[in-house]
Amino acid sequence: MYLLVFTLLISLYIVHQLFPAPILSYFVGLLAAGSLTISFKKANGLYLKTGAVFLIIGLFLFFLSGQPLHTFFLHFHSMLGLLSLFFMLPFIHSLIHVGHFDTQLNKLLTLRTTSSNQLYRKSSFVTHILGMFLNIATIPLLYTSLKPSLDSLKERVKQHLYTRNLLRSYALCLSWSPVEVLVSVTIDATKLKYYQIAPITFGLMVIVLAIDWMLFSRQSKRLPNIIQSSETNANPHRIKRKTLQLAFMLLGFMTVVSLVDAWIGKGYLFAVVLTIIPFALLFSTVIKKRKQYIAVSVPHWKERTRQLSNYMCLFLSAGFFVDMLLATNSMQSIQAFIVSISDHAIWVYCVIGLYFLITALCGFHPLVSLALLVSMMAPVIPELPALPIAIILIVAGTSTVMFSPFNVSVSLLADLMKVNPYRITRWNIWFASLYISMGIACAAIITVIFYT
Repeated sequence: MYLLVFTLLISLYIVHQLFPAPILSYFVGLLAAGSLTISFKKANGLYLKTGAVFLIIGLFLFFLSGQPLHTFFLHFHSMLGLLSLFFMLPFIHSLIHVGHFDTQLNKLLTLRTTSSNQLYRKSSFVTHILGMFLNIATIPLLYTSLKPSLDSLKERVKQHLYTRNLLRSYALCLSWSPVEVLVSVTIDATKLKYYQIAPITFGLMVIVLAIDWMLFSRQSKRLPNIIQSSETNANPHRIKRKTLQLAFMLLGFMTVVSLVDAWIGKGYLFAVVLTIIPFALLFSTVIKKRKQYIAVSVPHWKERTRQLSNYMCLFLSAGFFVDMLLATNSMQSIQAFIVSISDHAIWVYCVIGLYFLITALCGFHPLVSLALLVSMMAPVIPELPALPIAIILIVAGTSTVMFSPFNVSVSLLADLMKVNPYRITRWNIWFASLYISMGIACAAIITVIFYT
């Protein structure tokens, strides 16, 4: 039932985006409400609790607004773009597995690796590349791969290294990933193009990653050398070939998405959603694995779609909540504050950075925080410099991946290491704050050079 309802919802949403019609809008809303209802049965943890809070407050605001009952179903559309991307991502994950890109990059970790410093840098690189396509699945995959090489270290040192190495690289890779939802939402909110933002966020990522490597290099002198396993059967030529194929795949995907975005004109996020399946089929044909890809991707997609209840519960409720906040003008005081400081763009950047730090520690998902913030900033976004705003939104939003105790990446790693998530927060929040500060500085420099 979950597979059928969720598939109908996303399929009808895509059709409605391509061929808008009032009757389709109601059908999408009805299916969204139905999906939300059944999702509450399977959702758990913070997703269930947060979703319930958003829905209850949203219902209260709806009845307070005095709107006709039949309009109730029209307030569930705002987050369907995000959910559509989550719905499509398994097709990219399957392509990475079928092409053996993940296994070959994993072998790179142990190839001629003799020190913790080498291992740290290689692991950062592999996490960065895989994180753009495998998303959260990268964390357990790399944790398992690193474990044998770190057995000689003390438990606390290992935990600290996992936390730094995996989460920081993962957060940094998301800042310019073409399939990261937060990047897509920011592009649509600021009306910019991916190619305008990506070079800046990529350059900032390189600088921050270099700082992380430099800091670890100083500390690694106190760690024992790591001896390369004699069982390593990595083929350097095959690793190089697969890395080049993956780079070609990334470049091709970004190009196709940009062309679809320019052609359809429905926003970057929707262009990504439309492109994933055709591109994955085409690329699997190029690497001569189309049949295997179809055999693997369909069961994987079915499995992941049945597990979308957490996301459906959280994002459909959050979308309804945000819509009702706007309909009842409940954010007027906050909007007035943002308008009052909009003449000083740097203050706006600082407020955005602080906002993401606070909401992440309070349990808000960064996408929910972003949706709320974009709604509150709607009156002033056209008046603010678009590129700096996009940079700070992306940097501050993705930084939460490395420190928020409620984020799935931190929770997953904490579970693997059997530690309290707040310990990971304590280890990484200062680096996240540094990253946000550098994002603010970058946005300020661009503002001074190009917008004054």
